[in-house]
Amino acid sequence: MKRLPAILAALASIPFLTLGLVFLIAAGTGSSTSRLLTGLVSLAIGTLLLVAGIRRLRRLADISPDALKTGAVELARRLGGEITVAQLRAEYRIPQELAETVLDGLVAEGTARREEREQRAVYVVSGLAPSLARKTCPYCGTELPMRSDLRKCPNCGGQLEITKT
Repeated sequence: MKRLPAILAALASIPFLTLGLVFLIAAGTGSSTSRLLTGLVSLAIGTLLLVAGIRRLRRLADISPDALKTGAVELARRLGGEITVAQLRAEYRIPQELAETVLDGLVAEGTARREEREQRAVYVVSGLAPSLARKTCPYCGTELPMRSDLRKCPNCGGQLEITKT
């Protein structure tokens, strides 16, 4: 139902644009300034209606539940695999209830899980959480950071293995 006014605005722009063009053509054949003004005003109104209708339809498409779910996963990917209701609201300028519904939908699908942290809900999207990798020696258990360029353990000389946590 929210799409109907946007569609009607876009459709209402057609007669204004058509009349505007007709009046501009008629003004071009003669020297009537009233036809020119009428044509320009009709074109302006038609353009305004068309732009307003298209912008509203685009916004409605951007905040549809399916688009918001995709957007929430993409936002979580950019934010390290975690997202909150406030972050989703700020990104898409949507109401609290809609953001909660979308994130709860992700939980119901199994795409995310909800965790309570410091009196707020954090949604952790599966598969997007950063994994920590480190180099470990299988013989003596020495752990080294990934940024070190060592391939052999400095303690025992064993070949280092990369493990993810």
